[in-house]
Amino acid sequence: PRKQGCINVEFTSRFLRPAEAVLLLISKTVGGINGATLTFSLKSEVNHIKPAGVLKCKSPCYEL
Repeated sequence: PRKQGCINVEFTSRFLRPAEAVLLLISKTVGGINGATLTFSLKSEVNHIKPAGVLKCKSPCYEL
């Protein structure tokens, strides 16, 4: 009780639309004592778009 911990949550968006998720943190029973289950509602926000990279390739457009 009354302790703090850090949890990093990383999300990589594949779409321009915001996404929503639910994060559940469920504690284990230790010595017959149950801990609290924590529930968080996560919502993403797209602030900027960065290109993933450029792919160059050569190919004939038409072959007989």
